[in-house]
Amino acid sequence: MSRLRRIAAVAAVEWARLLRTRIALTLLLIVPLLQIVLFGTAIRPNAAVALAIAASTASDTAAVAQKLRGQPGIAIVATGEPGSAEALVRRGGAVIGVELPEVRSFANPLAEGGPLRIVVDESNVALASAATARIEAAYWRTLATRGEVSSPGLRIERLYNPAARADWSFLPGLIGVTVMIAMIMLGALSLAREREGGTWEALLILPVARGEVLLGKLLPYVAIGSVQGLAVMAVGAWLFDLPVRGDALALAAILPLFATAHLVLGYAIAARASTQLAALQGAVAFYLPAMLLSGFLYPFATLPGWAQAIGNLFPLTHFIRAATGVMLRGEGGTDVLAQALPMAAFTVIAAAIAILSQARSLD
Repeated sequence: MSRLRRIAAVAAVEWARLLRTRIALTLLLIVPLLQIVLFGTAIRPNAAVALAIAASTASDTAAVAQKLRGQPGIAIVATGEPGSAEALVRRGGAVIGVELPEVRSFANPLAEGGPLRIVVDESNVALASAATARIEAAYWRTLATRGEVSSPGLRIERLYNPAARADWSFLPGLIGVTVMIAMIMLGALSLAREREGGTWEALLILPVARGEVLLGKLLPYVAIGSVQGLAVMAVGAWLFDLPVRGDALALAAILPLFATAHLVLGYAIAARASTQLAALQGAVAFYLPAMLLSGFLYPFATLPGWAQAIGNLFPLTHFIRAATGVMLRGEGGTDVLAQALPMAAFTVIAAAIAILSQARSLD
């Protein structure tokens, strides 16, 4: 019995320490509950896919819209003249465009007809494949009910990913996920370890500003993260024939910024955590929602509006857009810069939090 009492006494002391540590209770109890609520309400894999319809006449457009409006997982976002649906898909305003064959008329006597065209943005196979199958099935079902023997035919044009390879949709985001997890872990654990060992305070005694110490510690890890991202990109191109159709230099140029954003975030987490375990739990509490709400595991377009607003706060969301745009859609430096600006803002805010939190802990 004495042994059991000793074990119980140690357990009681540990419980008391745990209950006095607010950050541990938050990470162990509150964060998982919030994540369950967040993911349970935000993840909607069968949500609507944006669809555009183009036809020569308004009656044809209305007829197709009526047939497809009741299909699950499809939301009609635009209708217009021939060519407008494909143009909207290429601009990123829709995932699928239905182009009806042009009809000869006094206004367009040279129209040659042709097959019905379904133009699909296959840069995200998971988002487009199910909706494309529903549209194709609705087309053939309509022909069967009308008893028509001949039809203009159906042609599916898959943009950016003609073979509809799922790995091509997945790999650009994997570059960002790999760098994100490595950098946030390195940032959080390295600073927490130095604080526990007392070496961080020793660095601050030197005649160097706190910001300079932070930058000096960042540089080696930023280089590692950038090389890591380039290595994943190279392996993807070598093993999986992943194309790089756009400005690869622009994409490579934002890798250091992306790595820095998560390094300084790791430092901010470590500055608030009392132990390495708490820093590790804080890092996990960040990158798990980032993976789920950035479009990496589930299509971003299927998230509800409030979840998309949260997802846009994560640097990973913008990096995935930039990487997918450069590698599959052939986008240039201007498009990459548009995604780099939110990452830069996140980096500045995270760095300010890290410096202020560290200064407060020392005071």
